[in-house]
Amino acid sequence: MSGTASGTVVRAATAADAEVMVQLRAVMFEAMGTAPHELADPVWRAAAREWFLARTGTPGVRVVVAEVAGEVAAGGVGEVTALIPGPSTPNGSVGLVSSVATFPGHRGRGLASAVTDDLLAWFAERTDVTRVDLFATDAGARIYAPSGFAVRAFPAMSLPVGR
Repeated sequence: MSGTASGTVVRAATAADAEVMVQLRAVMFEAMGTAPHELADPVWRAAAREWFLARTGTPGVRVVVAEVAGEVAAGGVGEVTALIPGPSTPNGSVGLVSSVATFPGHRGRGLASAVTDDLLAWFAERTDVTRVDLFATDAGARIYAPSGFAVRAFPAMSLPVGR
């Protein structure tokens, strides 16, 4: 657990934080332009809540929250993922930062940076990752660039698989 000069406390999340992490995930999706009716869908919210309940505090996953005056104001997730080894990942171990979001009333105070800094320290000190990846909105990219994140030569692509 760490504190900042502003009285913010950054700490590892617990299962009790699952619901607020789902709310923060919705804030993140809203910033990415997700439609309101999709944000309100109880199916993904229930699945995300179960994900947080099952994985928070497990090896290879770090869920972090930033509290202001005892209330969760921001959060984020770090995961260790396994890839086939390559030049930038000689052991195949890659970190993924995701779900970094701050509730609107708390933005501009460095909370997302504090959450990200905690996750990067965890990756460096407690895991064997050789690279950390993330996906950012244009507005969010300014938070990550000072930490050394750069746009890669090959942009991410995805294909939805209907189920």
